[in-house]
Amino acid sequence: MSRRALSATRAADLLNFLAAHPDEPLSYSALSTRLGVNQASTHNLLMALTECGYLSRDPKTRTFSLGAALVAIGDAALRVNPIIDETRVEMVKLSKALDMGAVALVRAGRDALCIARAGTRRSRVDPPEVGQRIPIMAPLVSVFVAWADDDAVDQWLRRARLSDRAQENPREILERVRNRGYSVALEVPGRRRLGGLITDLAEDPHSEALRNQLHQTIEELGRAPFQLREVDGQRQSISTITAPVFDRHGDVCAAVSLQVFAREMEPSDVAAIGDRLLDMTRSVSRS
Repeated sequence: MSRRALSATRAADLLNFLAAHPDEPLSYSALSTRLGVNQASTHNLLMALTECGYLSRDPKTRTFSLGAALVAIGDAALRVNPIIDETRVEMVKLSKALDMGAVALVRAGRDALCIARAGTRRSRVDPPEVGQRIPIMAPLVSVFVAWADDDAVDQWLRRARLSDRAQENPREILERVRNRGYSVALEVPGRRRLGGLITDLAEDPHSEALRNQLHQTIEELGRAPFQLREVDGQRQSISTITAPVFDRHGDVCAAVSLQVFAREMEPSDVAAIGDRLLDMTRSVSRS
């Protein structure tokens, strides 16, 4: 297995961290502390990225933020991936029509990355913010895995460190997502705790304690009812409804998640919202 270049990894961590904190310019000492990198290495990295225009340095406060050169890179990325821009536009329209919060997610390595939000933020623990990441591991972000090959499914399960017996529930989740065309996550106590941990990890991305808590919480969710089962006529407390966007190769390239956070929803209402979302994502996929 090839080894990752340390400087490249640190640059990626730095840019990802600032992307998750766009309104919070930070000094190099603060970035060094929060990224867990010594000040000399952080200073050299900041100077190199600033010279390239990827970062901007305020001469008065001596703080750093994302630079204008990244705008050109982002624009080029959207030209290569026009479906992402279309997803964001249509997500905003649906969010307004339903008066619900929504987020757009894309796959970023082993994580799902939030690239856009729409609607009103309800509380600090409503995940995720733009730039924040959600681990692609059972039972989370199942729409990125439900239509994937067996290797991707196995990786999704192994990352959650589930026993063979405990894998039955997540596998059933994938089948339900494929049958519906979208996922319906229940509003359960662990979901709120998960949202808080994702937010805390964005503040302290190298905290082993927080990461262990996150994995433990996800493991607990994987062993308990997390996704809505077949409609049985009973009201349910719903957290999110998420549908995939497929690229021209038939692979899931993005997802739109409606932040429902509603208690005691009628099954017919859940289905109506899910169908509206699915119509939108299918339209984007066809485009």
